[in-house]
Amino acid sequence: MGEIADPVQLKEEGNKHFQAGEIDKAIECYTKAIKFSKDKKALAVIYRNRSACFLKKENYNNAVSDATKAIDVDAADIKALYRRCQALEKLGKLDMAFKDVQRCATLEPKNKTFLETLRRLGAEIQQKLKTTFSTDSRVQNMFDILFADESDKEKQEKAANNLIVLAREDAGAERIFQNNGVPLLMQLIDTGKPDMILAAIRTLSGMCTGHRARILKVCGQVPDLPDQLPLTENTQLIASVLLNKVYDDLRCDPERDNFRDVYMISCNVFMEMSQKTGLKKILKVCGQVPDLPDQLPLTENTQLIASVLLNKVYDDLRCDPERDNFRDVCDEYIKSKFDPNDMDKNIHAINTLSGLLQGPFDVGNVLAGRQGVMEMMVALCGSEREVDQLVAVEALIHASTKTSKASFFISNGVTLLKDMYKKTKNEKIKIRALVGLCKLGSAGGDDYSMRQFAEGSTEKLAKQCRKWLCNPTLDVRTRKWAVEGLAYLTNDADVKDDFVDDEAAMRAMFELTQSKDKTILYAVACTLVNCTNSYDKKEIIPEMVQLAKFSKQHVPEQHPKVTYTESCDVANLKSLKVQIFHIYEVVRPLVSLLNTERDGLENFEALLGLTNLAALNDKLRVKILKEKALPEIENYMFEEHDQIRQAATECMCNLVCCKEVQDRYLEDGNDKLKLLILLCGEDDAQLQRAAAGALAMLTAAQKKLAVKITKVTGQWLEIIQRLCIHDNPEIQHRGLVTVFNMLDADEQLAKKLIECELLEILTFVAKLEDNPKKQDAINAARACLSRALDSGFIKPFSN
Repeated sequence: MGEIADPVQLKEEGNKHFQAGEIDKAIECYTKAIKFSKDKKALAVIYRNRSACFLKKENYNNAVSDATKAIDVDAADIKALYRRCQALEKLGKLDMAFKDVQRCATLEPKNKTFLETLRRLGAEIQQKLKTTFSTDSRVQNMFDILFADESDKEKQEKAANNLIVLAREDAGAERIFQNNGVPLLMQLIDTGKPDMILAAIRTLSGMCTGHRARILKVCGQVPDLPDQLPLTENTQLIASVLLNKVYDDLRCDPERDNFRDVYMISCNVFMEMSQKTGLKKILKVCGQVPDLPDQLPLTENTQLIASVLLNKVYDDLRCDPERDNFRDVCDEYIKSKFDPNDMDKNIHAINTLSGLLQGPFDVGNVLAGRQGVMEMMVALCGSEREVDQLVAVEALIHASTKTSKASFFISNGVTLLKDMYKKTKNEKIKIRALVGLCKLGSAGGDDYSMRQFAEGSTEKLAKQCRKWLCNPTLDVRTRKWAVEGLAYLTNDADVKDDFVDDEAAMRAMFELTQSKDKTILYAVACTLVNCTNSYDKKEIIPEMVQLAKFSKQHVPEQHPKVTYTESCDVANLKSLKVQIFHIYEVVRPLVSLLNTERDGLENFEALLGLTNLAALNDKLRVKILKEKALPEIENYMFEEHDQIRQAATECMCNLVCCKEVQDRYLEDGNDKLKLLILLCGEDDAQLQRAAAGALAMLTAAQKKLAVKITKVTGQWLEIIQRLCIHDNPEIQHRGLVTVFNMLDADEQLAKKLIECELLEILTFVAKLEDNPKKQDAINAARACLSRALDSGFIKPFSN
């Protein structure tokens, strides 16, 4: 008999099931009706009915979703409005629930139910507001605990978590902000303790999400002016990060437009000032040379930060006239510093250009080709002062970064760098000149026809880089340049082979990653990516190659040594990469993707990633739990989307090894174990496999859970039996292991299992002939019978 495709009939069937209290069957009928219904009004009624079912099932998120779909069709659908109100109230969203019932009372002013709900919700909202006043003391008390020297770690962690929770509520966030919370949180960050820093950042994030005015107020503080918030050096940077987070979290264009309007009004005066003088001030910072007298007190990273800022400003320009003005201001500034009688001003100009080449490269590349610039670099390279040579050669290196656009320096800089490399005796200058040559030498990437130097030259350069890399007498910054050179040269097939065979150089590179300068990691990562061929390569289509040759277009040539990766121990290199990037740090960004505001693909991929990590070791499982991922994973096990639900269940299957997770399943008053059993009864084999695996491990670890199975749902025995006769050997094996655990857990339960049809199933499976594909299941069935035999519930046959 075919499936019913009449939505009206399906709806009526659903209504009957609902009235009979058969909620699951009603949901099934309504879901099918939705699939076949094409009439909008009829569809709205079905959604409204299914919303009532979800209310009964206490699945409040789905109840809200279905009721909203009905309201979207008919804004005056009073039943849908009230059902959504009920679900929102259960979810704790009192203000939204109040609006819905207020609408209901407007439509039916004499309805006593609506009026009573309206009164009750109003009173609850008022009570919630009153609790705000008591929040002040709680906030202060938590900060006192965090800053008290004698506080134990457990109390401090609890206080920090309480602050995070409060910050996510409107009332709590406002009290933290008004009670001097921002400077106190900044002091927590300045303690340098990772746990305190993380708690402070999360609290700030909760406070500022959806509250742009707070972030703008924090961002705009200038410590040197009166009446400012008492902030630390990091305040504005953190507030800027929060601004970016809030903007990313906006869900539609009108919200983003409103954000930009508020921001632009707040920043209008600043922008006018920046257009006139701000850019020149940034360029001044960019050009500072610490080795010269009367310079600004900068750090090693100052120029890099200024370059990033210049790049950001340039990227945000909206039209060509604005970009032309940007280039003109930069050009004018650099020209104004050229002075044949003052070498310090010249070096400042070239260092400014070096900063532009690290930021908006297109601007820097254009300015580098201006008349007089190369001549000035030649003069600095020939100077007797070490600082002049260092600035000039670093500018040449940065000019060679994007080799596809560095044609000017490829034709003019190679000779200059070669001369410096041959003539200088200063190791710092020599290695920088070599890196410049490395970058120019790799201009063609892996295109053999685009090589810049003669065959074998790149191997000589790489050999020298490895020599410097392995020299412990050189400072870290100088050895970092050696890795930079290798990051470019390892595009060459022969260089890759030589490098991976040089164990000393490899070890030296990895030891270098332990230094405080973390910018080394990027060069190391690039080198590893090249050595392992981990980058994506475009597929070469022979027909397109022939067409390109016919039209006289350039066709990349592969290196004649096509098997150049065979000697590379890829597995070993990947394990070394893990040591550098610390796989544990991957957990937090993956957990951040478990958010209903993100799309389903991000949720799904995050769950898959966490599943793989949870399968590796206990430390990673504990890390996932510490990042508070467990409640989110549990929520996704209720998801209607099959793949997301399956991924969440697989992740849980790996996490149940943890005692903390097992304890959650042991707690009374939750449906976690019930959900797991019901998922075992689903038709999706992959979902069944994951759920059955989790159930088998839980019942093995905790005997109380084996007994609890019989109390959470009346369908448990039917589902367990279905697992034991499943066509999939893996699922069958997991079901039989669960049965063994139940037999081993409690005598009364064991007796009940043996007295039902399960004994026949166990006997049938145990008598099967040995089969490699089903052997695990057969052995498990035999173990179950052996356990029952030992307990005296069954007796052996006798002759």
